[in-house]
Amino acid sequence: MMTTILTASAVLAAEYGIRRHVNAAPKAQFPKPLGKQYELRQAHNFGIVGSRFEGKPRLVLAYQTGATTVAVVGAVLVSKTIGAAHPLVRIGAGLAAGGALSNMIERWTSGYVTDYLHGTSAPIPLLQKRIWNVADMAIFNGCVIALIGAAV
Repeated sequence: MMTTILTASAVLAAEYGIRRHVNAAPKAQFPKPLGKQYELRQAHNFGIVGSRFEGKPRLVLAYQTGATTVAVVGAVLVSKTIGAAHPLVRIGAGLAAGGALSNMIERWTSGYVTDYLHGTSAPIPLLQKRIWNVADMAIFNGCVIALIGAAV
């Protein structure tokens, strides 16, 4: 369980620091190249998953809160059951819970989630169409890592 908590805390701390830096920078500084395939942007997502329901802040907040609650409760349960047998499950659960909590906390405090990574010519076409953040990557990768850990 401690592995899950420490992993989630690391995601929360990293995401807080990055968002603070991105949001403090003047908008005129963006986009900034990050290598050949990615760029740093400053985008505020008032909706969920690609700005859906952007004009319905109560619905977005309720959805984000519900999804985060499920993610955190699921992470605790998985960590205590399946995770007891494999550390990858605990790490994956921590990544997913930390990412979900990070996005939810910013939504509660700011009314939006800051997204800042864009794959201008990324090898995966979906990454060329979306702007995301470290919390989003932690949620996705955490689920994949937990599934791999549960399968081995």
